[in-house]
Amino acid sequence: MRRNAWIAIAACCLVVGTLAVTAAPYRVLLVDGTKTLEATLRVGGLAGAIRQSGLAEVSVLFTDVVSPYDDPLAGREAPAEPYDLVLIIPRGVGDGSADIVWVLVGDAVGASPELASSFNLLSSGIGMAFAGAVRALSPLDDLWALFTSALYASEGWLR
Repeated sequence: MRRNAWIAIAACCLVVGTLAVTAAPYRVLLVDGTKTLEATLRVGGLAGAIRQSGLAEVSVLFTDVVSPYDDPLAGREAPAEPYDLVLIIPRGVGDGSADIVWVLVGDAVGASPELASSFNLLSSGIGMAFAGAVRALSPLDDLWALFTSALYASEGWLR
């Protein structure tokens, strides 16, 4: 099992590293709500792959929420400079009780070709980092992601 996790992380690094050359740089906040060691290692591999690709500057924030649908940023002070993307990897991803990672953006994902390209690249990287066990959803795919993106934009987390 651990060998497969490392292989998935290495493959994610290779794919994201080779495809991200054409993507524009972004500021990304990766919110890690996972509770298992394996899931945390996969999140670390994803963050490292994004960082090494030159796609984005990545900040990681660990949270402790009860449900995958709880707001992991509630009660926290917004950053001085907002992020372009917020990736929420919720509690439950590690134990199989959640299979969604939310990619939140302030604008519509299809608003610009660069943003759509970055979302597609991140989606494939997320799928590879978690060996296909999770899927990425954007505000175009999910109402929770839409409302949370709007909330984070109004609070200053997203541009």
